[in-house]
Amino acid sequence: MKRKLKKDLKKLYQPPKPLRKQAFLEELPKPGISNWDFLWSQAGYIRKWNWMVSAVVFICGLCVGTDKGKQFTSALAAMIPVLALSFVAEGSRSVRYGMAELEMGSKFSMKAVLMAKFTILGIENAVLLAVLLPLLMRNKYYGLLSAAIMILFPYLLSCFCNLIIVRKIHGKESIYFCSTVCILISLCVSGIIHSKINIYLLMEPAGWVFSLVILAVLTVREGNRILHQSEELVWSLS
Repeated sequence: MKRKLKKDLKKLYQPPKPLRKQAFLEELPKPGISNWDFLWSQAGYIRKWNWMVSAVVFICGLCVGTDKGKQFTSALAAMIPVLALSFVAEGSRSVRYGMAELEMGSKFSMKAVLMAKFTILGIENAVLLAVLLPLLMRNKYYGLLSAAIMILFPYLLSCFCNLIIVRKIHGKESIYFCSTVCILISLCVSGIIHSKINIYLLMEPAGWVFSLVILAVLTVREGNRILHQSEELVWSLS
């Protein structure tokens, strides 16, 4: 009886069809945001320790020019993988901490957030590394190629290895593996600097340049794979 009464009431009190609904919706203001504004907004979410690492690396670079005992040169070489670690760790923070569901409910996609963070940190790191080259070349022991190898090779190698780890190992555990890899690379680079081994003689200059280009291509490819993986993660959760 009650069900029949409810059906009869629904038939009697049907709401009228909305008039000019589509026109009204089109007249509503549509707030937009430019790409630069979006990047600027994401820069505020980058943690302070990333900028502190960059500042320490820059200070070491300033001291390298007059470094006769190789203390600051060794410190700079040891900090380069840490710079790469901060880049990968901050860029992939949403993936590592399982924030994919929250990113799905936000205004911007998870892929857009990841790309924005990688872009901001990538530009900042690229500018910093470019500044370090002439600073290191003030030291008479380093030319353009040797300075590029000392700065870019450990950075690209650390980024490449860390991106693979983040892509393969999900969760907070991945940061421990990334840290271990960076520590090993830092120790190797510092040991080479203090040793009498001249690694620049292991290959021709063209071979070192080719190696740097290959590492850069592999690093960019791993970054693209992580962005593609973020899309697959969203589809699996939706």
